Amino acid sequence: MARQRGNRWQADVLIDGQRKRVSFATEVEAVAYEKAVELGHTGAPAVTLGPFIDEYFELLWGGDKRPESSRLSCKVIMQYIPETTPMANITTKMIITDLIGGMKKAGKAGGTINRKLSALSKIMKLAKRLEVVDRLPEFDYQQEGKGRELILDKPDEVKGLLYLDHLGLAASAALMRFLLYTGCRLGEAYKVSRKNVANGYVTFVDTKNGDNRSVLLIGPAKEGWEAICKMTDADIPFAEALPVKTFRGHWERLRVHLEIADDGQFVPHMLRHTCCSRLVIKGVPLPQVMKWMGHRNIQTTMRYAHLAPKDLDMAARALLAA
Repeated sequence: MARQRGNRWQADVLIDGQRKRVSFATEVEAVAYEKAVELGHTGAPAVTLGPFIDEYFELLWGGDKRPESSRLSCKVIMQYIPETTPMANITTKMIITDLIGGMKKAGKAGGTINRKLSALSKIMKLAKRLEVVDRLPEFDYQQEGKGRELILDKPDEVKGLLYLDHLGLAASAALMRFLLYTGCRLGEAYKVSRKNVANGYVTFVDTKNGDNRSVLLIGPAKEGWEAICKMTDADIPFAEALPVKTFRGHWERLRVHLEIADDGQFVPHMLRHTCCSRLVIKGVPLPQVMKWMGHRNIQTTMRYAHLAPKDLDMAARALLAA
């Protein structure tokens, strides 16, 4: 019977009348090995997918800004390729039929499938380097549709803010409101000092395009700013009251709560895309949207032009009125 020894699990088996104890990273592997020996398979124990990921996750993704997203990708992969699957048994056929086929049946888009393939490819390449597998399977990457910018709809906005408020994560709720209703970048919010807010406007300095810009501090953005200022006496409130790492951790919890943890585009920066999209949808002229968002050129703003489908109708009416 498999038993735990420190951080590892030990399988206890009889091979040719001799008792052998073999150590494994997980109970699943130890039990599987004991069963294999009972069936007469006495070769070296196979390294399986789940334990391999657990053992080498830090090496594979520890340096990423958002390693938890990679952890979620691995969990999704193991929904289609079980964690007990020997690494050597992960073949091109298994990837095509089980992983890709399974995700397609589940309605996953090409981009989502490709992110999982990329994660599995990274795992398998390390396995080959470590001589766990002899050869790499092929990865049939899927065609992706035109790029999209994920935006937050009103129901999810309300649900998300209620969730953060309910958990007492007031600073993160304040920052979310501020980002969503100013459209600023996360890094810009963390540079806003008290002197940058005056006469109903907030001025963003040292921005990505090198220029300062001022926008009206309205509604939820104003509420968010006033809330964070009450939490600290620091000159730069967001930077003092809410470390970026803490906010990203809260954001990961929000992803799970909104049931979109598997969407790689659900990142804080999408609040900026949402702000820009809402301005365009409401008919704000693109040059004004460009100034509000701080885009360096109009081409960046034009990516959102499709959200204003009636702009040519307005042009036609202008011609008739001329």
